[in-house]
Amino acid sequence: MVCIVKFCTSNYINGSYEIKEMAEKNPKITIEEDYCLGNCGQCMTESFAVINQTPEAIEKYEELLEKIEAK
Repeated sequence: MVCIVKFCTSNYINGSYEIKEMAEKNPKITIEEDYCLGNCGQCMTESFAVINQTPEAIEKYEELLEKIEAK
């Protein structure tokens, strides 16, 4: 099963860029990027990604994998 994970490019300063780089190496994850995902309040305070259309706070790549597996 392929999972779609969207990253806000404005959120990269909060640490999500490194997570995105690691996720790009996983063939089961499709990465999409956008300038704004409409979660500006969350974007300003923490790293996040939209996993299969659900915004999720993520601190590290392993957390992203756990949240994908839980879907």
